[in-house]
Amino acid sequence: MTVAADRVRLEQLLRTLRQGDLISLGAVTLVGAGRSAAATAAAAEVYSEALWSLTVESEAGWYVVISQDCDIVRDPGIEPCIVVCPLTYVTADRWRQLRSGPSSPRHFPFPDEPRLRPDDERWPVANLLYVSSVDKTALLHTSVRQLAPLTGPQRARLAAWVARRYGRIAHDDFVERDVLAPAGERIRRLAASHRRADAPTDVMRLVAATEEWYVEADERTVKLHAVLTEGSAVSAGLWDDTLGDWAHERIARATEQLRRDLAKRIPAQSGYALAVNPTTLDRVPASQYLSWAVWTLEDTDPL
Repeated sequence: MTVAADRVRLEQLLRTLRQGDLISLGAVTLVGAGRSAAATAAAAEVYSEALWSLTVESEAGWYVVISQDCDIVRDPGIEPCIVVCPLTYVTADRWRQLRSGPSSPRHFPFPDEPRLRPDDERWPVANLLYVSSVDKTALLHTSVRQLAPLTGPQRARLAAWVARRYGRIAHDDFVERDVLAPAGERIRRLAASHRRADAPTDVMRLVAATEEWYVEADERTVKLHAVLTEGSAVSAGLWDDTLGDWAHERIARATEQLRRDLAKRIPAQSGYALAVNPTTLDRVPASQYLSWAVWTLEDTDPL
């Protein structure tokens, strides 16, 4: 194939690739000195104080494209590489915690589908602990595969998540320590319990139905906004099929029960009051939404 034909084919290929897609090409190159957490995680044998360089491949064999769409399609002469991170596996409980609990700045849960989940023990997440670059021209190799497992809304959530990794809002240290850390731990436990329970409580269902958590905090009050969708309410069992509407009374009771449950975990001397607000984004004015911050776990990250 001629150089011109390769260029045309590459342009066509890049137009089909989007942020959040998976490619089978990539590896993570690490450089360090002596023993470290990264070297241990890679099961590498290193010697004390020695400089080292190692390459780690994803167990899943897939890499998540995290470059923005505009950079993906840009001419390789200007933007020669795309940035990827590995798709790695976590346990079902941890995947559920990421799916229904506060966001992690390091891991993003990918859809539960057979192509990405080889068995019931391994569940897929994008892992931003490690990033790498892939030369765009390498995508022309016949061995390279591509998957597009994310829906439009899921792509938007991943794009926001990638951006927050490097620009997330930091809350007051006392809010993080006294309110968000214990509340996040409890919500993660409820998310894990929902998956295992034969007869989940409505509080568990409320946590499972939450697509994303937001925080609104001032000097006295911390409000946790639980964003639900009709689909998530149906899936979690908080939808009234007879009326074709939300199970409003059950959601209201579950919200108050969850608020009391979380509030009792806040140190009495902290001075903070806690509120929980279940909502859908179409009900939130833009002026109010801009005052919210996505709830991202820091030191208490479950992974």
